[in-house]
Amino acid sequence: MSAALALIIGALVVAWLAPTLLEAAVDRVRDPIAVLLAWWVTLAAVPATLAVGVAFLLTPDTGVEDWARNLMHHCWFALQHGRLPAAGEIVGIVGVAALGASIARALLTVRRRMRAQRETQQAHLDLLTLLGGTAPTREAVLRIPHPAPLAYSLGGRQAMIIVSDGVLQLPPQQREAVLCHERAHVNGRHHLIVAAAEVLAAAAPWVPLARRSPRAIQLLVELRADDKTVRVCGAPAVRDALIALGGMPQPAHALPMAGSNLAVRLGRLQDGGVHHPRMGRAVLPLMAAAAPAVVAAVVAVTICV
Repeated sequence: MSAALALIIGALVVAWLAPTLLEAAVDRVRDPIAVLLAWWVTLAAVPATLAVGVAFLLTPDTGVEDWARNLMHHCWFALQHGRLPAAGEIVGIVGVAALGASIARALLTVRRRMRAQRETQQAHLDLLTLLGGTAPTREAVLRIPHPAPLAYSLGGRQAMIIVSDGVLQLPPQQREAVLCHERAHVNGRHHLIVAAAEVLAAAAPWVPLARRSPRAIQLLVELRADDKTVRVCGAPAVRDALIALGGMPQPAHALPMAGSNLAVRLGRLQDGGVHHPRMGRAVLPLMAAAAPAVVAAVVAVTICV
């Protein structure tokens, strides 16, 4: 039981402490892909470690394949004899219930998001029809008659980039930076990455790692799009475009050119470059994958001592 409890404690410790460390890594590592990979590896390692710990609690003597039968036997025995389950069994039952509830919430969230995305895309297609346009192909640009500079992109099967007349009035370098940034979102499937993080946050809002992941991951995909745009258009054009579009509204489930974390992105562009060592893309995810097991080992040694 000590090993099982150590695994559960290790997963919970990482779930509570990892978000702060990963958010701090954005400035230190500077490679958004490395930090993004570390986020997703941690999001996978924590529930996997927790599931293994729960399985060991419920099946200490047999095998994991018999856990359901043993769980039902213990519950039925407790009801017949009025005996409360052991502490390990209670922790295991609570863990199974939490995992089941999280999966159910995730499925419901996916269904709601898919419906909302279809409605948003249909609204834009209707607007395109009213404006006399044709059905968009992938990465099609939809122009809307609005004087304020506004730009964002929508993902999905009919991904599209939406820009206002105000964007088309910007200087050529800024206008190209806006389009290049939104193309980076569409081509990189950034909408899907952010949506997956939002689903996990809705599934387990009581876990800091899941709850804080959407905002952090959205910042990371914005930094990634900024990096790709800087390589094509240069840092000054990207910085000027961000300033020009700053504070503009955007619909739900869209990735705007200048959304949240604008100050962070502008500060990162001050040095005019996006060069960063790529070794972090291997080192940081490996550290994230090992973190729950390392913490669990420390806890196990402490319990044994």
